Amino acid sequence: MSAIKARCRVVRLSPEIDDLIPIARLEKRIRELLWHRDKPDNISAARILVREQARLQLAYEARHGRAADTKGMR
Repeated sequence: MSAIKARCRVVRLSPEIDDLIPIARLEKRIRELLWHRDKPDNISAARILVREQARLQLAYEARHGRAADTKGMR
């Protein structure tokens, strides 16, 4: 019985959405760091995250043929 219930709770995400989630998380973290930009460490961390986000967006575009649109994921 518990196996049936567990099977019903599994949600499968499309590969497209699965690739967008890390990009959206990075956007959120970058916004948080820039909100508190009075600390120099936050600016350097935000720069690193922006580079990583750009790399993920390019990979998404190469894989799916269009730019990553995370506006609806906020």
